[in-house]
Amino acid sequence: MNLTNAVVAICSLLFFMIGADKFLSFLEPPCSMETSISPIVWKGLGMFQLVAGILLWIPKYRKPIASFFAGFMFFFTIVHLFNNTYDIGGAASMAVLLGLLVWNPGFMGDKTVVKN
Repeated sequence: MNLTNAVVAICSLLFFMIGADKFLSFLEPPCSMETSISPIVWKGLGMFQLVAGILLWIPKYRKPIASFFAGFMFFFTIVHLFNNTYDIGGAASMAVLLGLLVWNPGFMGDKTVVKN
């Protein structure tokens, strides 16, 4: 297992956990933004996160999914900061890990060639 697969596994598990939480509300403390977002949009975000957790494992989709969600997580980190909320750690760390997947430096050992 190379470092890329380890980062994909971590991101995928986090996506499954965060996405499932949008439906089951099992994480404590809950997201401070949950009450300010429409329940339909909240569950839609959960579906996007669950699907992203699966698509990250497919090399063809890895970079576009990681790019989108790195920006998405960075955006919501900024939103949390402007709203003076405390729970930015998850989004910020996911943005960094997904940024690594987009950048894909040599030390990660990913030799996957994606053919379009």
